[in-house]
Amino acid sequence: MYLCISEEEREKAIQHLIEAIPGEILLQIYEGISREPDWLIMQHFGIGVEIRNLLRTKGFAWDDTTLDREWEPIALEAARKVHEESR
Repeated sequence: MYLCISEEEREKAIQHLIEAIPGEILLQIYEGISREPDWLIMQHFGIGVEIRNLLRTKGFAWDDTTLDREWEPIALEAARKVHEESR
């Protein structure tokens, strides 16, 4: 069983990543995903660890299963928002 996070929590997590990760890094993430849709999945033990740690230190007290499931779509949305703002 895993925790379902609310849309409000998801939005707060996305906003936290936008504030905590430099925009140029989020744009690089977006470009990586644009070239290779599985790019972010392949970063599970790299960028994924950093993002999960950023979320934990901000107080998102999700269990490991939920964090593993949610970090990728949250990071993707943060990168997409920064990309849209940069256009």
